[in-house]
Amino acid sequence: PAPSQMPRPSPTPFPTETAVLLPTATAPLPPSPTPLPTAVLTITRPSDGMPMALIPATAFQMGAHAADELARPDERSLHEVYVDSYAIDLYEVSVAQYAAFLETLGSYVGTCQGYICLSTRFETRRSYLTVDATGYGVVPGFENYPVNNVSWFGAQAYCEWAGGRLPTEAEWELAARGGDGRLYPWGDGLPDESRAVFDGTIADLQPVDSLPDGRSPFGLYHMAGNVWEWTADGYDPIYYDRSPRDNPQAPAGRANDPRAVRGGGYNSPAADLRLTNRRGIPGTEFREAPDVGFRCVVP
Repeated sequence: PAPSQMPRPSPTPFPTETAVLLPTATAPLPPSPTPLPTAVLTITRPSDGMPMALIPATAFQMGAHAADELARPDERSLHEVYVDSYAIDLYEVSVAQYAAFLETLGSYVGTCQGYICLSTRFETRRSYLTVDATGYGVVPGFENYPVNNVSWFGAQAYCEWAGGRLPTEAEWELAARGGDGRLYPWGDGLPDESRAVFDGTIADLQPVDSLPDGRSPFGLYHMAGNVWEWTADGYDPIYYDRSPRDNPQAPAGRANDPRAVRGGGYNSPAADLRLTNRRGIPGTEFREAPDVGFRCVVP
């Protein structure tokens, strides 16, 4: 199909920074190497209206603790990492936001850095993004659900269009854990249906702003469950033992080499929602990625 242009939402100007108070974790936590914030400063990205949390420059312990019996070898060793300050999306990118992006491209085939951006409803019923002669749209009622079936190149192209990029694994983990070594965004308590979407089917997928009890210390939604999230890093199972301390990012390699995804998806077992869990998926993959989405950062 050759979709026509559709009106895009008016850009939202950056407001004055807003402090958003968050609930404190109720589960006992290990000692924190970095004091946790008592409030989160947020801004709004003009290109797509996405609210973002501001993360200060921080040094923290990345990876699984020795006592975590569920940790796989690629989650070790625990090591200190420093990351510069950045802003990260409070929500996973939605179907409606991605449809607006595709309107600016005109096609999703070969237009995301030379690769296919994603699978739409035209290719699979496990997508809520539609395409026809009038343009790109959303299955009614699913506008605020996370976009899925997205290739790494489709995710990175969106983030660049929006004025940012994909988060590194270190940036993702800091935003998800707050620097205190917790197992899940909300603390150490096991996942349940009030905190995360997991161990189900695509019918269990939830809107990007749902389940506030599962928020991370920085106020991010669905850092565990709903959809896996692409990161900027190539997937290297032994990278933690050779990464630099400051702003690490594993090389991506060739286009089809695996990229790291984090957080687990709607069909993941509870153990995969642990925030140190890692997985690699080829960067060009989209057909077999119904449980993969993303969020962006702005350095």
